[in-house]
Amino acid sequence: MLKKLGIIFLVTSISVLLSSCHIKQKDVETIKRTTDNLRIYQPGNFIVYDVITRTNSFTTTSRGTLRVQWDATADLLDPIDTGTQYTVLKETTTLIYEPDSTATDVTIIRYISQDSDGNITLYAIGDGDDLYWLYKPEDTTPPFSSPVTPLVIFDSPIAVGSATTPVKFSAMEGCGVPTVGLCGSEIYTFDENEFTIVGDSTSITTGLGEFSNPFQIRFNGINIPKNSPAISIVGDIRDACGTSLDSTEHNGIMFVMPEIGIVQMTNQCQNLTGQQGLVNYTITINNTNIPLPTPTP
Repeated sequence: MLKKLGIIFLVTSISVLLSSCHIKQKDVETIKRTTDNLRIYQPGNFIVYDVITRTNSFTTTSRGTLRVQWDATADLLDPIDTGTQYTVLKETTTLIYEPDSTATDVTIIRYISQDSDGNITLYAIGDGDDLYWLYKPEDTTPPFSSPVTPLVIFDSPIAVGSATTPVKFSAMEGCGVPTVGLCGSEIYTFDENEFTIVGDSTSITTGLGEFSNPFQIRFNGINIPKNSPAISIVGDIRDACGTSLDSTEHNGIMFVMPEIGIVQMTNQCQNLTGQQGLVNYTITINNTNIPLPTPTP
């Protein structure tokens, strides 16, 4: 009798535990976009992503965290037209790998602004000490005294079927230093060959919920070093498999919820001159202090 009671008690306990586990499971919330205009980022906003990278033959996998943060900063003074100032946000992107990874951590500093529609304009790229200003490639003939050329790098509102004007710029060093009104030399060119909004019907599931209709954007571009500079920076996270000293190509797909920004991206970066070769990146949002759209019932 005692044995039978013990068995009954055990079975009942297991059933209760299983039922309890089932009750604790939480349904994934479905989040639908409510606007086509990209969020206007505020000082203190941040987005954190989980990152997985795989090398050429998928034999080496690394994991890490990608954080993008926007902070208030002093106005930038145009190094050529010193009477012009730009009100900007400092956008810092930091990729940190887990301790067991041999991959190299990356920090990217960019200075941006947005208009009332959310269009993002890029003015300069930083390395913590110096600024590297943007120019049209055709304006880099010595003595480099043309005004800098801030460029719209992300068009808003976003619309399926639209292709933005390809972004192409040269990054210049030594602008305004030591001679005001002149730049030093071109260190690299960036050429975004394609940035096309191809759809909005693919849902993306993340730890924050299922985003049901983010914009799907196909992209590809290339980074080409110039003039053998000693300076080494990274200007775009999609070229993180190299630096400004390397020729790199990137191509992939990003999914964008306008209320937040990128919620997932797959990117293939190929270093054509360095040692890293081909690296595949998958980044997926896992945290943000930006308010999410209200989940769909």
